[in-house]
Amino acid sequence: MAAAELAVIVPLFAILLLGVIEVGSMTREHQVLQNAAREGARFSAMAGNRINGYPAVEARIKDRVIAYLQNEKITLNPADININQNYLMKVNGVNVLGSEIIISYQRHVMFTGVSNWISLGPISTLRSRAVFRNFY
Repeated sequence: MAAAELAVIVPLFAILLLGVIEVGSMTREHQVLQNAAREGARFSAMAGNRINGYPAVEARIKDRVIAYLQNEKITLNPADININQNYLMKVNGVNVLGSEIIISYQRHVMFTGVSNWISLGPISTLRSRAVFRNFY
């Protein structure tokens, strides 16, 4: 009797445990992406980093975001980073320009068998966005 109960409970517990690990890993990666977007927006908002048609400045901002993510073992393509230095925002009722960074990250699930039970799909897209007021 106990062996039959164990045979039913162990697979369910294993699926629950793997699902918790998967969702926890996804949450951690989303937080790291959010921090990288914030770092990129802060760096983009600095006076010396105005793009104005200079691809080298845009590449420097993207490199900053990618370097932050590499420290956390996340590899990202520069094409997945969108920079908008003309983002209109209100500060105390006044319209000002800010730098907006949007990161899209294609994440493969760690345990593909769990995605059959929990609808995560084989690939999850994580998006992060941050805005800083420009200092120029």
